Amino acid sequence: MRFALEEGELEEVLGRSLQARATFFDAEVAMVFFRTEAGVVERILPPPLSPPPEPLAMAFVARYPRTNFGSVYNEAALALVAEHRGELGGYILTMPVTEDMACILGREIFGFPKKIADEISLQRTEGEVRGRYVRRGRELLSLRLPFEEEVEGRELLERLGSLGTRTRGDGWEAVSYNFKFFLSPELSGFDYRPRLVRQVTLFRPLGRVRLSYRFDLTLRSSETDPLGEVPVVEPLFGFYGAFQNTMEAGEVVAEVEESDFMRYAFFKLDHLPG
Repeated sequence: MRFALEEGELEEVLGRSLQARATFFDAEVAMVFFRTEAGVVERILPPPLSPPPEPLAMAFVARYPRTNFGSVYNEAALALVAEHRGELGGYILTMPVTEDMACILGREIFGFPKKIADEISLQRTEGEVRGRYVRRGRELLSLRLPFEEEVEGRELLERLGSLGTRTRGDGWEAVSYNFKFFLSPELSGFDYRPRLVRQVTLFRPLGRVRLSYRFDLTLRSSETDPLGEVPVVEPLFGFYGAFQNTMEAGEVVAEVEESDFMRYAFFKLDHLPG
């Protein structure tokens, strides 16, 4: 890629980009669902997102050894289950990564609240998988998921469906809700009204998947990353396996007033201006 394209190249590059979808080959994913506190969900969710019937949350640790956009990296995430216009999805609270372009593309295109981590790792043994996320020298997330059951991919999709998620063909539609915004250079507000982006990633299991119902998930806080504000009240279930994931184009489904959103706008920043 050059600083400026030659005449006639722009249309070709845009044509390829608009048709492409980010694909993650042989993604290694450990993901867990758990019940948290209803009051926490109500306090953290920005409107127009609303709490679901049950206060549910999700966390994962993943390794992406090969992609179609040139990045190889690890990722973690913490999300609250939220509802918008009758559809459930994950309001992403944090999504640290270990590679700069994965951070930039996720934040600038879809609004994912990404930061660069010191370490994100997955270690599998015969009977379990362990994951951890470390940033600025502090372990913020640790996960131990023992293997209790092994099932075919279609059985995993059925269990995910019981949580209110949707399946499509041989995959699971993971809906993410992100608020895309930038503070103005004058630090007087936003460049534009914050936009709620709905984005779907299709998870396709590759072979059999390991399940767990008694995983251990610990979330901790630091001055810059308050993951510990989301309590793990009751583990529901988790899974570990290999997937082919495809990120689909997002869509702006709402715009919000600056005054309504401002108090939610600092979770992507480590320090407030001033």
